[in-house]
Amino acid sequence: MLLKPNLIILLVLLVLLAVACDSGISGEAFDNRPPDTQLSVRDDSLLDNLSEDDRLVSTVRITWTGDDPDGFVKGYEVRFLDQMGDIEGVAWSFTETTDSLFLLPIRQGDRISDVVFEVRAVDDDGLADPTPARTIYPIQNSPPDIRLSPFDLPPDTTFNVMSIGWVAEDPDGNANLERIDVSFNDSLNFVALPPEISFATFVLPQTNPGASGEIVDAEVFLGRGFEQTGISVPGVRIGEMNTLYVRAADQTDTTSVRIEYSWFVKGKTSNVLYVNDFRRATHPVVSTFHLNLLNEYLPAGTPIDIWDITTPYTTGSSGNFPRSGLLPPTAQPALDRFFRGYDYIYWVASATTDQIVGNNLPFAAPVLEPFFENGGKMMVHSPIQLPVDPDEIATNAATLLLPLNSLTQFPDSLRQTLRLLGNAPVSARDPLPGVATALPALKMNGFVINTLPYVATSSATIPLYDAQFQYVTRVGNRRGIWSGSSTIASMSDDRRVGLFTIPLINEANGTPLVIGEDGNPQTARDAVKLMLESLGFPK
Repeated sequence: MLLKPNLIILLVLLVLLAVACDSGISGEAFDNRPPDTQLSVRDDSLLDNLSEDDRLVSTVRITWTGDDPDGFVKGYEVRFLDQMGDIEGVAWSFTETTDSLFLLPIRQGDRISDVVFEVRAVDDDGLADPTPARTIYPIQNSPPDIRLSPFDLPPDTTFNVMSIGWVAEDPDGNANLERIDVSFNDSLNFVALPPEISFATFVLPQTNPGASGEIVDAEVFLGRGFEQTGISVPGVRIGEMNTLYVRAADQTDTTSVRIEYSWFVKGKTSNVLYVNDFRRATHPVVSTFHLNLLNEYLPAGTPIDIWDITTPYTTGSSGNFPRSGLLPPTAQPALDRFFRGYDYIYWVASATTDQIVGNNLPFAAPVLEPFFENGGKMMVHSPIQLPVDPDEIATNAATLLLPLNSLTQFPDSLRQTLRLLGNAPVSARDPLPGVATALPALKMNGFVINTLPYVATSSATIPLYDAQFQYVTRVGNRRGIWSGSSTIASMSDDRRVGLFTIPLINEANGTPLVIGEDGNPQTARDAVKLMLESLGFPK
């Protein structure tokens, strides 16, 4: 009978197994053999392949491989020495990767180094390659680079808070950066800041009036979060141009090219800030009037810090123009901290509500809350105008800041403008809280068309004055007394913000536009002083 092929194979295997068992095969297992390691760079040294000018930067990507004849490689150990010499005794570092980016060390003060690098494979039994792969990397230190951030530069003039940003890089890897050096008006002696910082704010102490030429230290705060450091930089000159020097230094103490930026620093001398935001060429007339009013009200000798943010000017009653270049590029943290240094702000503006982009108060308003939380008080003189873009009514931070509930709404039959004519009454409304004297009755002494009344009806707003406006029809051939809301002055119920919207003087010649009901030109000034008293301005 013929056997099937599969059965024949099975019988042969059984016979072989029986013979093997009967013969008693014995012996000793082979010893574990070490793995072998190879670097991608096969040369024992790269010194002969590179000229002095062709040395590598200190950050080098190195790759390697390993194999094990009787198992598998579970990882690698690497080590390096910062100059040619005996590497024995230098500790190994374990890794499971087959490549890595290394910042090879250069001793501080040295420009070049020949770094010995070794790697050895480790097998699954923990046995390491007894002959590690090895080469010498000739490296050179490259100086770091630093440049100022064009979006984080101080304006041409600052008070006691000023922020600046920079970008520092190192060709050998940013991990090689050791510090950022800064100084004021001294190109030789520097103060060190942490290398990872790219934005700093310098805060000066309050000075006395007339302190021009005084030299003070600037306290340093780091980052957008205004992190306190305890570090001070000396040498800031009050009332003069100042130059900030900045450079980067790496771990070998090699420094970048020194860069510099200059601007004028005014001293903070008071807790009262006058903001000149009347952005027309006639602003000196307007600011002189309001500063005289403020000086008449404040205790004699009270200093007033004047912040001029008028430029660039605009011509006409409205128009698109950029916000002032005298503002910092970002409101946080410089503008926030600047306002916190004051208790009282008197702000005179030529426009606030007609547009967000271009006007200054909408830019500043979002960072004023800490000023108010610290008990700050603010008086605003600004016309009220309808926004060019109606969608901005709900998003203009200045509109939200001011003590008003909503802007004027016009029927389709009327032009979106109102007029105040000579002798139009300006009537007092609610009494001023905290003040015994009643607001005086006023009247117009001129013709005004650049402001609108607004609605002030909620419990959070105290209406103080109404004015008698006239409307104009779309076709312009019929006029009449405006019957809508006519508020032109008000105060928030918490007495934090006061608002007066009618211009008090003719900006061209300084003649009064608002006078007392009896014709007294001083009465409108007295009304504003009563508002300041109710707000809590010092008297």
